[in-house]
Amino acid sequence: MSLFLTDAMSEKVSFYERARRLLHSVFEWLVVSKCPACSAVTRHSGTLCDECLKKYAEEKERKCEFCEMTASDCVCSTRDLEFCPSFGKSLHSYTFYVPSNSVLTSSLYALKRNPDRNAEKMFARELSAELLRLAAENKCDLSEWRVTFPPRGRASVLNYGFDQSKGLAKRVSKLTGAVFEDVFSRRGSEKQKTLDAGGRMRSAKHSFNIRKNISVKGKKYIIIDDVVTTGATAGTCERLLFKSGAESVFVMSIAKTPKIGKGYDRKEERPGPRAKSKDLWFEES
Repeated sequence: MSLFLTDAMSEKVSFYERARRLLHSVFEWLVVSKCPACSAVTRHSGTLCDECLKKYAEEKERKCEFCEMTASDCVCSTRDLEFCPSFGKSLHSYTFYVPSNSVLTSSLYALKRNPDRNAEKMFARELSAELLRLAAENKCDLSEWRVTFPPRGRASVLNYGFDQSKGLAKRVSKLTGAVFEDVFSRRGSEKQKTLDAGGRMRSAKHSFNIRKNISVKGKKYIIIDDVVTTGATAGTCERLLFKSGAESVFVMSIAKTPKIGKGYDRKEERPGPRAKSKDLWFEES
């Protein structure tokens, strides 16, 4: 009897799954999907058109002037992020951000301002693919990690109606199996892009807190951000997690700004995962 019920339930689940996929396919046929970069009509939501996809692939091959590696392999980072032994680096981005009229910048603009969320779907899939690859290479069980994000300024959320980093983190959680957790609260609404490096650091330091009902002690966190420029925001969130007892923190972003000067993660010379940034990590040479 129990075997019969199990088979029946399996068939029922299979039926619902087939129905869900069918409805999703019909929805994609009926709703016009557009390329996040150029707004050309595409077959599936969250995908670039063929022309933009080709350009985007070339953009992701940009190399660091110092280490001559693409962003996914480059370990040149910022002074403000701690080395994460679990993933073998402090920060992982899969492309470099260079202000220009490019597929990346157009898609990032859509991610931040366009409510149709096509860009969010595209970037979340790429972030998830990179995270799964890193986890496999370093033998990390992502079910033991939590995905979180630095909240967008309140004025921007009210203006655009959404928080792009929160949307990215939620989608990455679903695609990778890591648990989503809304950890940080934010006060103030000063826009980071209007500030220099020092201003970004001062602003970030006073802009974020850990929510009162959240306990991070002993947990492992992956911070999802769209672009890491100076590392001020990610670094502030990372330090808050460590100060509150988090076991490990790793930062992931779509893109990072190439660093000017010579510097790199020096894993072999760092005395420990919580070493100060001044300890032979990011040196001019």
